[in-house]
This record gives sequence, C-alpha cells and structure tokens, in this order.
Amino acid sequence: MPAFDAVVDVVGPRGERTLPLKDLHVEPGDDPAREHTLNPGELLLRIRVPATPAGRGSTYLKIRDRESCAFALASAAVALTVEDGVVRDCRIALGGVATRPWRAEDAERTLRGAPLTAEAARQAGEIAFAGARPGTSNGFRVEPGIRTVADEVRIAAERAAR
Repeated sequence: MPAFDAVVDVVGPRGERTLPLKDLHVEPGDDPAREHTLNPGELLLRIRVPATPAGRGSTYLKIRDRESCAFALASAAVALTVEDGVVRDCRIALGGVATRPWRAEDAERTLRGAPLTAEAARQAGEIAFAGARPGTSNGFRVEPGIRTVADEVRIAAERAAR
C-alpha cells in the first residue's frame, strides 16, 4: 500500500490524525520493541487508498522459500503512470528488506520523466538496492530484489498502457 500513497487514520486521547502509511512503521533504532509511530492510547482507525488514476498500472510480486509463507526473500509493489511511453509518476515499495515497507524513492526519481526501457527498469532495480547493507547470511537476496523491481516495473508499464 505504500506504493499507492495509502494513508492511515488514527484515533486516540488527543483526537484523530492522519499520516502516510509509509510513516507508520519505524526502523528499530534505540528501541527494537517499537515498530510503529502510534502514541500510547492510539488505535488505527482505517487505511485509505486513493483511487487509481487513469493510465496507471500496478503490480506486486513476493518471492519466498517454497516452505515459507511469511518473510519475503524479495518483494516489490510498483505503481506507475505512463503517457506516450514516458513515465509521469512512479511508486516503488520493497518488502523483505527492512523491518518496515521501504519506498525506493531514488529509483522512482530515475524513472520519472524518462522513457521506460528494459535498461531503465534494470537501473531502477539497481538503484533501489544501491544502499543495501546485507549481512553474511542474506547477501544472496540483493540480486533477486533487483530483478524483482525490474520485472515489476516492466509489468506495471504494460498494464498502464492498456
């Protein structure tokens, strides 16, 4: 849902507030037990996803171990708008790379305003993982992540063209 600019409405002792879904989760930081930005006494009231504009294509893919249903080896959600072969808007969200969904905003910027080619899709995947700091046991996940982003960018573009 971060790829679709979803927002969450939260209610608590101080009333209601709205925040982007991408800002709901936090990285572990100093308190690994804290996974969200909700204040004490707040509850998630609803998730709102804006209507999809005309000309937008989207897709999601999760790659996982055959025996596992939980944690993704790589996953990507892509939503993009293409006009006359040029990417006008783009959202890329990654899963399985952090403790929260991760927007690949640098990769999004490289696609905006450019013609969508297989090379551009691959470059977006590489940029999405450029800052990856894998550990000794999960470094193998970077290349499938790059390919997943590239593949899903191409699929979303095909869907946008329909």
